[in-house]
Amino acid sequence: MAMYHEEMRQKDKNKAYVMRFYEDYYNNGRLEAIDDMFSPSYVHHTPEVLEGKMDYEEYREHMLSLSRAFPHMKVVVEDQVAENDKVATRFTMYGIQEGDLPGIPARGKEIKVAAITIFRLEDGKISEGWEIYDSLDMALQLGVAQVTSTLRKGPQKKGYYLGWSEYNV
Repeated sequence: MAMYHEEMRQKDKNKAYVMRFYEDYYNNGRLEAIDDMFSPSYVHHTPEVLEGKMDYEEYREHMLSLSRAFPHMKVVVEDQVAENDKVATRFTMYGIQEGDLPGIPARGKEIKVAAITIFRLEDGKISEGWEIYDSLDMALQLGVAQVTSTLRKGPQKKGYYLGWSEYNV
């Protein structure tokens, strides 16, 4: 029974640690939270890059680039679940693009993006992460992508592509 309670305490500690990262970094703009809370050997897995993963320096620069583009971004954590050394977090990020993103100049567009991240903790630091977010929806909100579909429906506001009379979203 004592072992069960210790496991539960550790899961709660892990969740609190990851929650602190979201609060510090996103909601309080404390950019040094990456350096404080992540292991220098951190590996970030994401389909957003060709190799499918980033090392710590690449991830750090990615996050700082995001912060420069959305300097007032906030997140709302919707769900958080812990198991062993991993913490899964479903959250929504809100912001206005005030700075440039790679290949996307600042447009002043507002975004609301859903994401899920799983962080693995080791030796008191975040050591590995997996992330999925709706990058297509983000691109649509920023006005840099347009969706067309092969579905035969009437014109709709989002994604309707003029000139493709048979292929509308």
